[in-house]
Amino acid sequence: MENLNYLSFNEKDIKDIITASQNNKLVFFIGAGFSKLSETESLKIPSWEELINELKEDLNISNESDYLKIAQLYFLKFGEHAYENKVKSSIKDLTPSKFHKNLFDLKPHYIITTNWDYLIENTPQEKRLAYDLIRSDADLANSQLDKKIIKMHGDFQQHNFVFKEDDYLQYGQNFPLIEGYIKGIFSTCTIVFLGYSYNDYNLKQIVSWITRISKATPKKYLLQGKFDLAQNRYLENHGISLLTPFTQDLSYERLYESFFEDLNTAIKPEKLIVKLVNSVKNLVDTESNEKQKDNLNEYLNNKVVKYFNDKISPLSQYQILLPEQVRNKLTNCALSYDGLDVILNILDNEPKSNLTYDFNKDIRDINLNYIKYVLKADDHHSQNFLSILNKAFITKIQINGKLEKVKNKSNEIQEYFWKKMYFQYSPNDIEILFSNKKYDSLLKYFSEKVSYYLDQKNYIMTTIYMANHDYIYDILKFHADNIKDPEYEISKEIIKNNIHYDYESKVRDFPETIQPDLQKLQKIIDLSEIYKAYYEFHTKSRENKERAQNRKNGGISWSNDEYTLRDKLYPYVYFISGNDLLIENGTATKQFFESIILESFEHYLIEDKFSINQKDLFIIIKYCQAKKIKAFAEKLIDGNKLVSICKLGQKQIIQIKQYLLKALTNICKSLGYREKNNIQETFINKCFSNILIVLGFVSWEPQEFEQIIDTIIPVYEQRTLSTDIYENLKYFLSVNWNLYETSHPNILKFIDITLSKIIKKKLNGYDNFILNQNILINIYAVSINAGYEYKNIELLKDALEVIKKYQYESQQYFVDKLLLDIKQIGSEEVKELIDKFVNENILNLTCETPYDYILKLLLIYYGYQPPTDFIKNLKHFIDKNIPNNLNEPDFLKSKIQSQLPELLKSIIKDENLDSKIREQFQSILEQFEEKTKSSPKITDS
Repeated sequence: MENLNYLSFNEKDIKDIITASQNNKLVFFIGAGFSKLSETESLKIPSWEELINELKEDLNISNESDYLKIAQLYFLKFGEHAYENKVKSSIKDLTPSKFHKNLFDLKPHYIITTNWDYLIENTPQEKRLAYDLIRSDADLANSQLDKKIIKMHGDFQQHNFVFKEDDYLQYGQNFPLIEGYIKGIFSTCTIVFLGYSYNDYNLKQIVSWITRISKATPKKYLLQGKFDLAQNRYLENHGISLLTPFTQDLSYERLYESFFEDLNTAIKPEKLIVKLVNSVKNLVDTESNEKQKDNLNEYLNNKVVKYFNDKISPLSQYQILLPEQVRNKLTNCALSYDGLDVILNILDNEPKSNLTYDFNKDIRDINLNYIKYVLKADDHHSQNFLSILNKAFITKIQINGKLEKVKNKSNEIQEYFWKKMYFQYSPNDIEILFSNKKYDSLLKYFSEKVSYYLDQKNYIMTTIYMANHDYIYDILKFHADNIKDPEYEISKEIIKNNIHYDYESKVRDFPETIQPDLQKLQKIIDLSEIYKAYYEFHTKSRENKERAQNRKNGGISWSNDEYTLRDKLYPYVYFISGNDLLIENGTATKQFFESIILESFEHYLIEDKFSINQKDLFIIIKYCQAKKIKAFAEKLIDGNKLVSICKLGQKQIIQIKQYLLKALTNICKSLGYREKNNIQETFINKCFSNILIVLGFVSWEPQEFEQIIDTIIPVYEQRTLSTDIYENLKYFLSVNWNLYETSHPNILKFIDITLSKIIKKKLNGYDNFILNQNILINIYAVSINAGYEYKNIELLKDALEVIKKYQYESQQYFVDKLLLDIKQIGSEEVKELIDKFVNENILNLTCETPYDYILKLLLIYYGYQPPTDFIKNLKHFIDKNIPNNLNEPDFLKSKIQSQLPELLKSIIKDENLDSKIREQFQSILEQFEEKTKSSPKITDS
């Protein structure tokens, strides 16, 4: 394709210069010819030859041709002052040309010049760019900025300009630092010489330096208007390549315009590919040879594919992508959501086609051709693109109204993510290490990941793991800064052996080509993108609810994407979790996910709709607060609303059940990874509580319910760390029974657990609180309704033997808080055992405290006969203590002011009790009420 010149210069050379710029390795070497581009009609700069001729005329010599010698003779004859004024007169008061500004548009690392004028150093000041100006060795020694303008031949302000013979001969002595510095630059940077002729003495001096360095250095170019074979070979021999345009008759100014136009085109791949496509199309249109046409089309196709491969290359560094990342790379396309499908719409140029803010006719055509190719082909290019689509969970592509299904190439990354979705963790996974506060292990893991991905030149994942490392380091620093912090010592020790990456500064050193992608990633890591998305989603949610309410009130309101809010939320969940971003644990991220998912449910509920899938369940279980879930759930429980409005199909219900059962199994397994010395709840504990809440809303088959109970039983057998899991077990049993009247006899195993803990003496404060608050009440209530009998006689016997050895107060406690409830659902043998224990140890003992009387009344309520003299003693107790002692601690603790009348009323209603006894209790109730009539009511707390 030699005749396909869509650029003025060789594309590879131009791209090499652009690459050097992007890698901060570009150097412009500027000669006198470049300053001539600033000339005006009235102000002209003399060439070196013209200046020398003026010197020769003043010297009155005509036969001398050595320019340096002539300058030296002038200095010797007329003296330093006249010599300096003469040379300074060649400098005109010009302003930087557009080409000077073009130089800085390419962000060169260095600009080195042999010129004495001020055009170059004035340019960055106009553009507000920071470059150090180096005019002497002293300037170089004191330089602070990385980017520099080096006037290697000095200038007039420093009185060290290089022009005469001695200056060149003694250059190494006068500018040793600058000479060494520039030679070092030649070894590491791409150099472009501008404003030099083939015969420029300055160029010859520089060529001599280049000749002495290694050949294995970046390229060096000399821009010239015409190609000269002999000069080219001479320069190549000295390590310099000629850079000449394909058109050899350009004016001097047009030469530079073409050069910078090519650079400006090549630095923007979209402009370059559009120029290429249009050029090839023109050739194809005029080509009569079919084979040549095919060759042109193949060439074009390869270029387009390479363009897209380069463009999407940064995306391949992620583990999981947002669909928007793919859309933004392609541009001129759109995303839509249809149930579980994410659709990439490739827009054409038809008038009816959807417009986007980045509408570009040429790019749309190129997009269309590329997508058609990758969907049809089966090569590594198409596989690479399909991998990108899979990472973004894009399932379909729509072209001209026709949907194409994206092949799903399952890979390790997707499997890794799905394991997270199902809470399938191992002890060394990030989530578990973070929960267990194994910060030293996490720092080591993240450091290893940083080293690995840096070696792979995967700058995206390197950035993520550096950010994660800093996240953990900052937590430790917080603890280590407070000597009173319980984790002060260990945090201080870990910090001592680790460093803070300061990832935000490190990423600036990564290649220029990846910087736009890194900047977008940083906006997610620093949460600015999360806050932005939160606001946008919340605004959309509010609008959706307003539309639904309007329709419910009889109005008309609709939006095509009203029911896509959750579909747009899922990718954020995939992206943050799938890429191991620790911001997942932050309050902002959790609130974002929690708020939007629950608001979406609220939106549906306005019109009595309810829809849920596995992704919703994952978000609810992992990110939501239990109290927020329950607050919304109350609306589903009210009037059994869920049963009437839930229209899930059988397949969906089966999928949800399978997901919950598998997730429950994995969560319970993960609970076992808690560090033994960690008595605090972890996020897995919260997931467990949340999934218990969710389980209550599913209609389970008996064998499924049995599986749930058998799965969670081992969790309750462990040391109790909070009351939440019992509260939510109670919630699960209650909701499921109220909605579907579903349960299983295995719920009685929870009684076994309590009895076993009594036997092993492992009841802790949380267990006692659970008994005190009667949190297990729903086990008894459901068992009564379902007709389940508790029959574990041997376990009960062992527990009663242990309880017998306790003090009387503890025996009372277990009777009140446990044994009487068990008796309600116990078999005959169980009831006999409990009755025997009560009769022998509790019932007939003398009442001494307010609680003794309350417990006796409770036993009578449960069917035990009043002990001898109990009624008389109770009457005496009331006479003696009521109302005077109601505020005494024992009376308050036993809640006698509320409990005693309630129990009396319940006993009086019991028709199985002897009527005379009931009458006696009625008399006592009236006595109590009369005595407390004038007493202030004491509320239970």
